[in-house]
Amino acid sequence: MIDRMYKVLRVVLFLLVAPLITSIAYASEVTIRPLLIDESLLPRDIITRTVTITSDHSVRKAVVYATVNEITVDSTGEIREFVSPVMTDRTNTITSWIEVTRGRIEVMPGETVEVPITLRVHPYAEPGEYHAFIGFTETSKRPEAEAIAMAGKAKGVVIKITIADKRQDSLRIKSFLIDRFVTGDDSRTVSIEVENTGDLPAAPSGEIIFYNSRGAEISAAPVSATEETVQPGETVLLEAIIPLESTLGRYKANLALTYGSNQRAMLYDTTMFYMMPLHLLLLLLGGIILLSLMVALLFRRALQNARDEHEDEDVTVFVRDGHTAEPTEHDIDLKNKT
Repeated sequence: MIDRMYKVLRVVLFLLVAPLITSIAYASEVTIRPLLIDESLLPRDIITRTVTITSDHSVRKAVVYATVNEITVDSTGEIREFVSPVMTDRTNTITSWIEVTRGRIEVMPGETVEVPITLRVHPYAEPGEYHAFIGFTETSKRPEAEAIAMAGKAKGVVIKITIADKRQDSLRIKSFLIDRFVTGDDSRTVSIEVENTGDLPAAPSGEIIFYNSRGAEISAAPVSATEETVQPGETVLLEAIIPLESTLGRYKANLALTYGSNQRAMLYDTTMFYMMPLHLLLLLLGGIILLSLMVALLFRRALQNARDEHEDEDVTVFVRDGHTAEPTEHDIDLKNKT
């Protein structure tokens, strides 16, 4: 009976003392400075900052482990949640940009130790605001330090990194082509080559305005790349159809495209072409051939008439009597064989 009461008393004492022991284990007698590192950086930036750990112990040394955790903060800057580290995408994972020692940090009583923290931003880091917490937990084992930090009970430094969006929208028109002579439906296609020379995907859209030979606007055709988003370094072909009637004439096409997400921009180009419907073209060609034949016949007839008139002409030759040793220029020397 006494043994049973003794065992019960030990259990009760353990339940009362265990929380106190745990709180003492979590209690840390070190001071961390600074409490916040706030940096505005760019992709590929590398900087090093120093954190100081001061031991408030009077007798024993402090053993500290550093842990790195991604966190989320609210609008007031207070830590809202600790996020488990994920390295699947280093372009937006701040914990993969932070370098700090994983070994034990020993701080003698009353002394201060400097711990370097290197921030090495990913070359393709996505723009935005990132937060991390570097906990400096006084404990004898790293797993315990990591558990205490994830529970939000560790002292440490909040890291805030702001990556400015320096990416640019930039497109250029490589070609704007319409057949010089539009003769039918097969030649009504307008081809537009657009190249993305910037850093962001873009979806250009706009219209082609058509003018007649007098400069009057007569029609327009939409151009859209909603389903043809142009990736950085990529070239795409956009197409439109000439909406004009089959009317003979000379026309001008003005292309105007807009694009951009950060700031809207415009692209312009122009080209000239002729509308020549096939039936009118065949009629014109037939007229030219007929006119050429008529001119050839008239020329041949004129040439024949000229020949006939020349053959009908009589040529009179005068021969004087006698012969002189020195004929003049207008005399004909019938004896001279050379």
